[in-house]
Amino acid sequence: MRRRWGLAVLAMCGLAGFAGQARADERDFCADRPGKATPSCTLDPGRFQIEAGLFDYAHSRDHDTIEDDESTGDLLLRYGVDDHTEARIGWDGYGWTRSRDRMTGLVEHGQGSGDLTLSLRRNLRHPDDSGTAFAVMPSVTLPVGRNPIGSGTWSAGIVTPFGADLAKNWRLTLDPEVDAAADQDRHGRHLAYAMAAAVTRSVGEDWQFTVEGWAMRDDDPSGHSTQSSVDFSTAWQRTRNQQFDLSAYVGTSRATPRIEWVLGVSQRF
Repeated sequence: MRRRWGLAVLAMCGLAGFAGQARADERDFCADRPGKATPSCTLDPGRFQIEAGLFDYAHSRDHDTIEDDESTGDLLLRYGVDDHTEARIGWDGYGWTRSRDRMTGLVEHGQGSGDLTLSLRRNLRHPDDSGTAFAVMPSVTLPVGRNPIGSGTWSAGIVTPFGADLAKNWRLTLDPEVDAAADQDRHGRHLAYAMAAAVTRSVGEDWQFTVEGWAMRDDDPSGHSTQSSVDFSTAWQRTRNQQFDLSAYVGTSRATPRIEWVLGVSQRF
């Protein structure tokens, strides 16, 4: 099942490489992937882009439990509405969980599909994410998924991406975020807020390397927690309209997975 999802996305992107013709006046390729920080760019009007997570693996452990989470099929569909606005639909894909009690050895398995997120990005300065650029991006998540992957109730949030050039081929991205996040008991919402800060180095026209720090405070009524990580990502732009990416997230707090690997692809049409 997992391999079929990945192969299907790769095949689709391969076909799109023949169909997607470069436009002389179009903006440079700009994807939300990789990493947790997202740029402020919006697509050219009438342009469509798909960004897919081919595989995601996270490993967590504490004194009581060892957990492994896998997912595939994570999708983000983006469409350029006008010069500064894009509409977006995201789906969390399909995931599997495996949890082992370290005391008893009891193993529990779970699987299910993720939720659907609708969002709108409005760029306020430099829609190609050049120079000093910033945007606002409100979103709402619909509980279409299944437990344990789906959240069970709606949630909403807003991100305000900001970008600035640090030096030639170096760029800073900041992503402050505030959410009305779904409660763990699946029956209400609570405050959560996060910040991602990324520094990206472009090498030639095809490669980008990113280091970022990320932290999130979650005030769930069942117990407050703080997650944080140091993340490393690389992206290879295979053609003008296609990109592959690989990321490693290293957890720096007890509430965060110790390591997470993410592989994905993006294609502009």
